[in-house]
Amino acid sequence: MDRDEILRILEREAMENPHAVWAQHRLALAYLNFGKIQEAKETLRKVLKLDPYHFEAMINLGVILANEGELEEAKKAFTFTLKFYPNSYEAWNNLGLIEFQLGDLESAMECYKKAISLKPELPSAYINLSTVFIGLERWDEAIEVLEKVLNIAPKMGTAYNNLAVAWYYKGDRAKAKDYLKKAKELNYPVNPDFEKLLDEA
Repeated sequence: MDRDEILRILEREAMENPHAVWAQHRLALAYLNFGKIQEAKETLRKVLKLDPYHFEAMINLGVILANEGELEEAKKAFTFTLKFYPNSYEAWNNLGLIEFQLGDLESAMECYKKAISLKPELPSAYINLSTVFIGLERWDEAIEVLEKVLNIAPKMGTAYNNLAVAWYYKGDRAKAKDYLKKAKELNYPVNPDFEKLLDEA
């Protein structure tokens, strides 16, 4: 069964059950999975109209809004979710991303720490936290967090890249080069300007 056929079935299912949250949500997830973002956004809004407390739909809508640059609206979505579901590590992690983009690094840091406390094996939250520490020039803390990432996901190129950045600014260019080389081996798209900077060191 190809993508178009799957969507036709789910669209028909949603049309035949316009007031069924499950039908609308299944369709929204299919749109998301197949990259039909605007259709997903519209269908997620239908889900939330039927069930304003459908937190999975709220989180997915928040992610779409954030990717479209509607940061304040995305922040509302995640904040609303956390008001009723404070243990949602996904909402905390995504709220951290919003706070980071809005320039509030301290709030972003607290959000990521909360996400990690709820799901200690979540690599993305550690990566995000390391980015905050790098932004705050807290190199040792960034390195500590990134080493934890590698214990969880030893082939995560982002972690090696961020370690290269942290070690470079901490003053150990040899380690920075080693970590950047590993990031490249894992096909991470390293910053060419940073790579040039290391080569010239």
